Amino acid sequence: MNAILETVALTALFVLRLGIPIAVTGMVVWALRRLDARWQDEAAAHQASRAVAAGDLAATAVLSPLAAEQPCWQLNHCSAAQRGHCPACAALDIPCWMARLRADGKLPARCYGCALFRIRPPLQPANVSA
Repeated sequence: MNAILETVALTALFVLRLGIPIAVTGMVVWALRRLDARWQDEAAAHQASRAVAAGDLAATAVLSPLAAEQPCWQLNHCSAAQRGHCPACAALDIPCWMARLRADGKLPARCYGCALFRIRPPLQPANVSA
């Protein structure tokens, strides 16, 4: 009987000794991957905003098919009061997330989960002629 208890205790302590550090490491990896994805989205949005500011129309062909079908204020169910002071409603020639980035200097947190932001095609690097 003591041998079974000792074996169970030894197994439990072994799992505890290895399981908790592995679980914590896994959570840290998951959090860092999410943070990296967010930073990559911010960098892409910043690059697109700079392309729009520079007037590079070839690089700014980021209007999504969904944006053409349904404006962001309909997708987000914005009221008329909210639309009155929203930069995305004033600039209909660029995507809503880009208008917010240009006006505020950063994207609101809800833009990262929005379908209009996620379906944008990747920007092509500008041709640099030497």
